[in-house]
Amino acid sequence: MTSFGAALRQAREGLGLSTQDVALRTKIRGDYLRALEDGNLSALPERTFARSYLTRYARELGLDPQPLLSDFDRALPAPAGSSAATRVTTPVRPARRPGALWAALAVGALLIAGAAAYQFTRGGGSPQTAVTPAAGAAAGGAAGTGSGTAGAATTPQAVQTVRLTVKVTPPGARVYLDNRDLGTAPVLAFPVDARRQAELRVELAGREPLRQAVDVSRSRDLRVTLNPSGKASVLTDAARPAPPPRTGTGATVAGSAAAGSAAAAPKPTPTPASAVKVTYSGPSWTRVTDAAGRIVFEGTPPAGTVKAFPKGVTIRTGNAAAVSVSVSGGPSAPLGQSGQVVTRTF
Repeated sequence: MTSFGAALRQAREGLGLSTQDVALRTKIRGDYLRALEDGNLSALPERTFARSYLTRYARELGLDPQPLLSDFDRALPAPAGSSAATRVTTPVRPARRPGALWAALAVGALLIAGAAAYQFTRGGGSPQTAVTPAAGAAAGGAAGTGSGTAGAATTPQAVQTVRLTVKVTPPGARVYLDNRDLGTAPVLAFPVDARRQAELRVELAGREPLRQAVDVSRSRDLRVTLNPSGKASVLTDAARPAPPPRTGTGATVAGSAAAGSAAAAPKPTPTPASAVKVTYSGPSWTRVTDAAGRIVFEGTPPAGTVKAFPKGVTIRTGNAAAVSVSVSGGPSAPLGQSGQVVTRTF
């Protein structure tokens, strides 16, 4: 990890923010923010954009971006020769001698006179008007009007941004749109470019992944139920009733009865005796990973939130005093002091 990446991550976690929180504030993709923190320069866009994202990220966290930019430049120097290429300007024309200028004018006059005489002898009357450079430019301008209109018609308009909300049962699934990582569910009002069709992909360990085309030409509020492996997962739109059931080889759309029962199900799930129960007495950024290192939850739950995870998870939080953990139904105890960043495995 680079020093600028470590500084960004430490500042973000100290503020109790997730990368998704910062992505919503800065309008920078979450995978770019994680790449900056990890020092994964190959996952970043062009150097100019990456430096701009680093500056915006640092200012959002209240950091001075200049030292971080210096560290970034040491890790990813500007391409060699770019400054030399910048200094190359239009070559200076050598001063023309007056004699050469008059000779050029005389030749031009002879050519114009010859063209006029040719037109006169060919047409048997008064010579036609020769097209001078000024007239040619005017003609070119008139001819270019049509092409200019066509060019204006093909000029790309500003891309409209819509908001996408995806809530998943059970929580903690990873959400992707056209292979862009939107973060861990729930994804709330995430800004995306409007388009008629995009592929929504939702994945969670031990559950059947969902992969389905969705219309994001307008803001959407979607619900996903990830069923156990072997049973198709379900996508519904919270803004309208579920359509009647249909069968096919693709993702199965649940019937109204199934959707109704899913909507009527209580939000908190019963906590099994072998689970890790996490209770929040105040807001605190938290990341939960399983034994394989996969993120099963990341976010900043408000006070009063209760979450349950299987044994073997690792919990990292930015405000340890606000997070209490109970294992296998035992007594609940806070993870540490107020403002303390703690990582523990249960």
